[in-house]
Amino acid sequence: MGVTLADVTRAADQLIAEGERATLDSVRRILGAGSPGTVNALLKQYFQALPGRLKLPAPIATAAAELYDQVRATALKELTSERAAQEKDMADERARLAQDRRDFEAERGAVHQRVADLNGELDRLREQLKGTNAKLVATEKELAAQVTRATAAESQLRAVDDERERSAQKHAGDLARLREQAEGSERHLQGRIEEQKTQLQRLTQDREREMATVTKQAADLEISVSEGSKQIASLRAELATTQRDLAKRQEAVSSAETALARAQDQATKDQANKQADLERARGEIELLSNQAEQHKRDRDEAIREAGKLEGRLTALQGQLAEAKAEITRLQKAKSVEASGN
Repeated sequence: MGVTLADVTRAADQLIAEGERATLDSVRRILGAGSPGTVNALLKQYFQALPGRLKLPAPIATAAAELYDQVRATALKELTSERAAQEKDMADERARLAQDRRDFEAERGAVHQRVADLNGELDRLREQLKGTNAKLVATEKELAAQVTRATAAESQLRAVDDERERSAQKHAGDLARLREQAEGSERHLQGRIEEQKTQLQRLTQDREREMATVTKQAADLEISVSEGSKQIASLRAELATTQRDLAKRQEAVSSAETALARAQDQATKDQANKQADLERARGEIELLSNQAEQHKRDRDEAIREAGKLEGRLTALQGQLAEAKAEITRLQKAKSVEASGN
């Protein structure tokens, strides 16, 4: 069974008799039941009927009712104004949160684009590094081929020297044999000697030309080897520079990803803080509403106290009038008694 006006009246009268204020919370505490809305409506009826129950004069009851309506209207107006201000602040806060979210999304998009650009640059550098490595491998192969040709030329030069040594030994043997046969024909031998000398000179000149050619080839090969070594050194320096650039790009990508993570964490924290601020604002609005309700109850209590005081004043005025009438009667009786004597 729900709470009735009689229940609220009994509880409110008990509180007033005990010198306490009949508020929503105190009435519900005594009753131990009843929803705030129901008890508040019944308590309002109680205070509206209170002047009639106390048998206050009509002007005082009317003034109290008007005062109650004015106080209630003022409280409602103040509460409405405060709620409008709070709602405006909440709307501004929502707009600012939305703008912060848009700014964050734009910043996150820019960071993502930067990371994508860095990844593209990183892929390009990796491709360039692959090309440089391939070029380095080709150069090393060419250098190995040049070294092989130089080794072959050196072997050929040694073979020519051996052949020349063998030819010289052979011609020396032939010369010795011709000298042994010189006894038979000195002029013939001398001619053969000259012929052999001429042939030996020709062979020597041929061997010297071959030596010059081989020496030139060896020098050219040494120059090629030196240029190849320089090119390899340059490619290795270029490779080192590319690797350093790659490391810097990777570090930049890592920094950008770290900055993105920090921005996301900060945005999450900011959003949580904004949500907490919003909850606090809602709590403050609820607190202000409760305070406004309490102010209304305090005004109602003040009206009731004023009504009680007004009733007591009226009673005292009646008692004073009766006392004055009694004094006048006593004075008249005394005067009559004095006249009789």
